[in-house]
Amino acid sequence: MMHQQPPHHLPRLHYSPSSSSTSEPPPEEMDPRIWRRLPQPLVDRVLASLPTPSFLRLRAACRRFYSLLFSSPFLHSHLLLSPHLPFFAFAFPSSTHLLLLDPTRHPPTWSRLPLPLPPPGAAAATFSPAAASAGLVAFVSDASGHKTLLLANPITRLLAPLPISPNPRLSPTVGLAAGPTSFIAVVAGDDLVSPFAVKNISADTFVADAASVPPSGFWAPSSLLPRLSSLDPRAGMAFAAGRFYCMSSSPFAVLVFDVAANTWTKLQPPMRRFLRSPALVELGGGREREARVALVAAVEKSRLSVPRSVRVWTLRAATGGHGGGAAAASGGGAWTEVARMPPDVHAQFAAAEAGRGFECAAHGDFVVLAPRAPASPVLVFDSRQDEWRWAPPCPYPYVGGIGGGGGGGVGFRVFAFEPRLATPAIGLLDATAPVALHGMQG
Repeated sequence: MMHQQPPHHLPRLHYSPSSSSTSEPPPEEMDPRIWRRLPQPLVDRVLASLPTPSFLRLRAACRRFYSLLFSSPFLHSHLLLSPHLPFFAFAFPSSTHLLLLDPTRHPPTWSRLPLPLPPPGAAAATFSPAAASAGLVAFVSDASGHKTLLLANPITRLLAPLPISPNPRLSPTVGLAAGPTSFIAVVAGDDLVSPFAVKNISADTFVADAASVPPSGFWAPSSLLPRLSSLDPRAGMAFAAGRFYCMSSSPFAVLVFDVAANTWTKLQPPMRRFLRSPALVELGGGREREARVALVAAVEKSRLSVPRSVRVWTLRAATGGHGGGAAAASGGGAWTEVARMPPDVHAQFAAAEAGRGFECAAHGDFVVLAPRAPASPVLVFDSRQDEWRWAPPCPYPYVGGIGGGGGGGVGFRVFAFEPRLATPAIGLLDATAPVALHGMQG
């Protein structure tokens, strides 16, 4: 299990110099004599209520604080009591670090987190970031054929491979939904029907649950995609109410996968003939709220009666009456526009994007839009406050960096990421075994 053999070395979150906001008052220091008199269980509960980055900085204070990282009761308490952190992770091909953006601060702040992936080599397989959920990041093997998925917790540096996928694929679309004691991974599309041809025919689903047999998980029978599906692996998937949602292009459509029924259906998006760079995201949610599926896209209509803009819609589930039950069962419903980028902000965003599209992710009440153009700034939308604001430039240099941090601006992915000390779901896999994977040696 995950908590029985923890790592000896945990990563450090490297914060940019602007991470401390000048608007926050200096913290008040507690008299050390009070700390010494507090019962140890009370101290542990206070520590378990700290955000993950704060505890990681505090763990060097004494040996006992550091030893709590190896305590299953403490990690369980931290999972329940620590505040939800709606961070965003920017992942780059062949990079050894994630860039984390904290949108809750004013202004948003950047930090850097090392990845536990094996170093690339001449005889080693390479992996690309594909999805993230509940503190876990999924990486998929780049080589064509039967795919290997890696689940990693960058905070604890635990790494676990899933069994090799049953069907060979080229560049599939990957979805991940993780909970405290279970997770579901979907690998869809780009079926290799021959060494030189691919078709979007099927999807493979891996299910692991501590209450199932076996708890280490299994690949469910493959499901058939709707006809004429065209998936983009960069678009990823969103998950809500037991269903995965992903975009299909030419023409645009929303594909809905019901995990329990193991079936796919099609749903029409709003204004589908005028969308550009559509992305399905999980808006809202957290540890106590149910996430909603939202569509974020640029709208470009040839006639001036509909101004160019970036809009946000949410999907309202259909209920009852005139076939509504069937629509609800298939994940269908009505789209409602909930936000539109102000004209002045859109003018700046369009100039930064330069028609190259943008990456998009949502976490909690925040939505991040990152243009794929070189050295472009990152835009943050707070849906609760209905506020759009620009993040400061990323201070860390990267090839293909964002916001002034590097060159090309192409190839990065953005995921919703919550730094967690405890991700029990990864313990369902053999996270302590050496990583000896399909196509990897050593």
